[in-house]
Amino acid sequence: MEPFSLSLQDLLTFANVLISSTVVILAFSLLAYTLTYNFRNPVARRFAFLLGLVMVVYAADVALTRVISPASAGRWLRFQWLGIALLPYAYHTFSNAVLRTTNYRTERRRWVSLISGLLSAVSAVFALFSELLVSQVNYDPPISYLDAGPLFWPFATFFALVTLLSLQNIRLARQRCLTPESRQRLTYLLLGFMAPGIGTFPYLIALGRHTAGADFATPIFALSIIGNGFVAAMLVVMAYTVAYFGVLTPDRVVRYRLIRFFTRGPVVAILVILAVQTLPTVERILGLPRDIVLFSVITGVIITSQLILSVTKSLVDRAIYREDREEIAWLRELDRRLLTTSDLRQFLENHLTSLCELLRVPAAFAAATVGPELLLEAVVGPDGTRAAILEVHDWSDTLNSAVRARTPNGVARRVVTPREANAPTIQHFQPIYHAGYWVWPLVESGEESGRETVLGILGVQARSQAALFTSDEQMVLDQMIDRIGLALMDRKLQKQVFVALRRIIPGIDRIQQIRGVVPYAAAQPDNASAQMLEPSPVYNPEFESWVKEALTHYWGGPKLNHSPLFQLRVVNQAIEDADDNPTKALRLVLGRAIENLRPDGKPDLSTPEWLLYNILEMRFIQGRKVREIAERLAISESDLYRKQRVAIGQVARVLTEMEQIDWEALISPPPDSNGEQKAESAGVRDKRLN
Repeated sequence: MEPFSLSLQDLLTFANVLISSTVVILAFSLLAYTLTYNFRNPVARRFAFLLGLVMVVYAADVALTRVISPASAGRWLRFQWLGIALLPYAYHTFSNAVLRTTNYRTERRRWVSLISGLLSAVSAVFALFSELLVSQVNYDPPISYLDAGPLFWPFATFFALVTLLSLQNIRLARQRCLTPESRQRLTYLLLGFMAPGIGTFPYLIALGRHTAGADFATPIFALSIIGNGFVAAMLVVMAYTVAYFGVLTPDRVVRYRLIRFFTRGPVVAILVILAVQTLPTVERILGLPRDIVLFSVITGVIITSQLILSVTKSLVDRAIYREDREEIAWLRELDRRLLTTSDLRQFLENHLTSLCELLRVPAAFAAATVGPELLLEAVVGPDGTRAAILEVHDWSDTLNSAVRARTPNGVARRVVTPREANAPTIQHFQPIYHAGYWVWPLVESGEESGRETVLGILGVQARSQAALFTSDEQMVLDQMIDRIGLALMDRKLQKQVFVALRRIIPGIDRIQQIRGVVPYAAAQPDNASAQMLEPSPVYNPEFESWVKEALTHYWGGPKLNHSPLFQLRVVNQAIEDADDNPTKALRLVLGRAIENLRPDGKPDLSTPEWLLYNILEMRFIQGRKVREIAERLAISESDLYRKQRVAIGQVARVLTEMEQIDWEALISPPPDSNGEQKAESAGVRDKRLN
């Protein structure tokens, strides 16, 4: 058997089929993506129509390489003309929709679209069912084409004229853009706009018999490869531009979603098509049956491509999130570390089981504080243990007694866990005996805030009324108490995060709607005005330092008179109350923020609740010296500076809340929810310990 050989024409034919198949895959994939994510936008719908016509033309091109008779070639060529004939209308209606997004509407262009649609539909009917536009088939493999009919050249003129009018619409839309971002996107669209028309026009009919047939297949395929490759690239560019029309998500999300879809869909499909096209050659080389080679090649391509995409995901993320890489990393870390209710229950049950095995007892439980009540989170033990625990009605009193007893089990210490080096401190106490259980209060020391937080209780069935442990048991027990306390504290914080997210997500949607309105020039550019929305200073990383500087010069000075905090909306709203004096308005807002931190009741210099407010009051409003304040509060100067930083951070937090108060009113939860967090037990709802 003579070894196989490939001629230049065979290589060009193979490459042309591959690139035409690539265009079909891209057109179909981008059509599906556009209709999925941008269906409600008129620009996207008309672009999807354009993609569908391009797909029809190139699908017929691919089919023509496999036809075996003139009759089959004729049917596919006339089907191809369905896409060619309707393309002028698709071009103009798409460009007109883009132009209308700039608030440019004229009756003349609407009539042009209607006329072009009518002429395109008539041309499609002529091409499918008559010989007025195209006539007989010229079948000379690997080239097949139709002869020109009497109306072909009028159609070619119509095709070129409407395409140029559509190009003018895109150029006009680009000129009317006000922002550099929108103008850049329209530039991309303008560059790629002519590609579908150039790639789909039937040049073989125009050139006639003189340059058609097998003798001219090599140069025809070479030019076709260049043109089809250009069409494939420009379709991606156009789809990238259209993907931003009408979407309410951030550009980052659109870009990431498009790239992820493109790499996992069209790229893999193109690789599979390439493998299938090379299958006959591989089959001859390996000498294996076609089915075995087909399954092996396709499976290998799909799995390998997915592995490559997974490995290169970090590189793609760096390319997409160049400026927001750190924030995106934090968001993903948050998603990775969040504890669901099931996660917390499993975590607690595992640790309770370990405690029972360590202390050789049959039952244990953990409960978290929810307001004034205790919520049973996890129970391990024989059947009926949960019911027996719930029958005891004075667990809350037991917790209060345990906290008031304050019998320390040594010095509270920080346990360094693998997840965080500076974990909070869970205080250790001797347990008290109640209802057959040893009960430990779980209390977070609150070194930063200066206030202790009761997280819940840990109960272990007692071996005896006196709590006696070996040194090994005590060491492991301390670690378990730390971990359970930290888990309850994290879960409490995460519930607050969930409540906040439920409140702000509607506001985020509204922000996206605002930012989705791209400013364009009106019909009269001289009378146009574009309103710029400046970002609030509360989102600036230097916001807390600006607050500190303004407080330092609270009663006057350059750091107050020239503070960036003047950009706060709440300061502008307070100008009327400050006799139209911006400096006085800023001082008034800072004073209100400090006053919001004032605890209820009479002032007290000795209680932790009043510490931060007293520091702010004496340091910035009264202007006392550091040494004097430290003596009055009975703390060291170094501790005073540390608490002062915490207090300034609290002022910055209050200012942020004051700045967003209008949004808070807008996105507040419905009245029936009353903004309350609905706590759930681990597997049992509304089962609280009394």
